Amino acid sequence: MIRISLSAALVAALALAGCGAEPEPAETPHGYVAGAEELPEAQSAIAYAARGGQSLRLLDLGTEQEKQIGLTVGAQRLTEDGRFVYVSDGDRTLEIVDSGVWSVDHTDHVHHYRAPARTVGTVTFDAPIASVAGFGVHTAVGTTGGTIRILDRRQLEEGRIAEVATIDSGSSTALAVPYGQGLLVAVGDDRNQPADRIVAMSPDGRETGALQAPCRAPRGWVVLRGGAVIACDDSLVRVKLVNDTPTAEVIDAPGGPVPSTGFGNRPRSNEAATADRGGIWSVNAAKATVRHLPAGGRDLVAAASPADGDMVLALDASGTLISYDVVSGKKVAESALRATTLTLDVNRAYLAEPRARVIHEVDYRDRLRVARTLRATEQPDLAVEVGR
Repeated sequence: MIRISLSAALVAALALAGCGAEPEPAETPHGYVAGAEELPEAQSAIAYAARGGQSLRLLDLGTEQEKQIGLTVGAQRLTEDGRFVYVSDGDRTLEIVDSGVWSVDHTDHVHHYRAPARTVGTVTFDAPIASVAGFGVHTAVGTTGGTIRILDRRQLEEGRIAEVATIDSGSSTALAVPYGQGLLVAVGDDRNQPADRIVAMSPDGRETGALQAPCRAPRGWVVLRGGAVIACDDSLVRVKLVNDTPTAEVIDAPGGPVPSTGFGNRPRSNEAATADRGGIWSVNAAKATVRHLPAGGRDLVAAASPADGDMVLALDASGTLISYDVVSGKKVAESALRATTLTLDVNRAYLAEPRARVIHEVDYRDRLRVARTLRATEQPDLAVEVGR
């Protein structure tokens, strides 16, 4: 055995030498975000508003406490991107609210944050707002005039609204989906007709030539772990990054036109769903597949996928929540809640019942059992989930 020791004099000399040395700079911890507290669990909240109301309320799903954010617009529609809530006045003005809760997906692990909630400000457009899509480093807002304005989402995180570009879609469709460092934009050749293809653009609105996929009358979209999915009239376009280059696959959609009601999905998953009177369309981005489940005579208004490969949830016009076997299409369970909105996270689904001023928390793995009924201060006509 070899033993190494230092004399007392040598130890003292080394200590004295160290006193005059410059300290090593501290490394920034992984996941550090200035001004935010990192927490071990998602800080989920329901952001809701009364229709026409000038306040947005954040109902903390952990503590059941509420925060109120004053608005300068009368809320007519809410859209969320996980952190920011985009409040439309139903016309040309959009107010952007930082909910102060969000999660960052690193695929093999997730970071969860909390910071002060605040309104960032408003943006006024030259035509009524038609679409809002926030993801990654950009937010795209399209108008009925066919133009799309691109905002720097990183600047929103700093409390500032900064515009990157304005894009003319060349069609009556105004839809751009931020994906990776660029944009997936619906374009056409006739301003009086819907777009007929999806192209890749850089953030400044220039077409890159990296991608062009046919897509007649683009509508709903969702970004999943396995890629971005855009719904078209009779197909879906799945775009994924391969060595940082976007590649597209067109998926035929059975069952007729794909709904324009938008997709519902569990965060950090590969599955999403959309629905209308024609049934439910359940898409898997990783596999580039879609299943169609007939509605069975129900007027479905929303759908969402728990991403378990077995089940899909749908909400009908009467406010009843139904779960279906995604393979057979058979009904598994239902719960009459008189709800008008549906969202879900990794454990629960949340449904707002405006007239009763409640938010129902439903365990979708336990035959749609209502686990909690959360009281809302105002009528939750409009509701989305953030922080999940």
